[in-house]
Amino acid sequence: RRYAMPNWADVEYKCVGDAKEVRSLHGVLEYIDKCKTSIIENGFGKWWLGNLVDRLGGDWTTFNCRGEITGYGLDGNVLTINHYTAWCEQSGLRETIERAFPSVKVYFRECEPANNVYSTNDTTGRYFPEPYCLDSFDGNPEFFMTIGEAALYVSGIVRKRVPLKMKAINNALNGYMRLPGNQDMSYSFHEIRIVT
Repeated sequence: RRYAMPNWADVEYKCVGDAKEVRSLHGVLEYIDKCKTSIIENGFGKWWLGNLVDRLGGDWTTFNCRGEITGYGLDGNVLTINHYTAWCEQSGLRETIERAFPSVKVYFRECEPANNVYSTNDTTGRYFPEPYCLDSFDGNPEFFMTIGEAALYVSGIVRKRVPLKMKAINNALNGYMRLPGNQDMSYSFHEIRIVT
């Protein structure tokens, strides 16, 4: 059986709710972290998303678990889980967490440049307030609160003043990437869509 090579989405979860339940979810991640091998045999290793689903009592065979956790951290009663997934945020993983811990709401932000998927379910902007994203060749996206902040940052990259408009920012980046010596660089600027 052949699988298409996926475009990888960089996904960040903010899990918030009752402190006891958030700490319990954190404990599940700590359990996986301490495992020497994967809970379920797979091609990703112990941080495969299906291992978390299994530990939470879900059935990993019922939805796409292609991806792996790349980091996690607890700050008060907000648990951040970073992971890569195939194509987009995997709602089955989010729903499994929320089913296992009923007081926990999972907010996400996903960034997938190949298909221009940049979105969040954080309608209040409390956990992911920045509406703009500059994705780059180094795999470390930058987020901005205003178009002005983004234009100023991009002006520093392209070494000229960039107007405060989406199209102008993208045009400046495209022109910069076409310059001799910059062909290996890749930048894309996006407005993050709110989804419900």
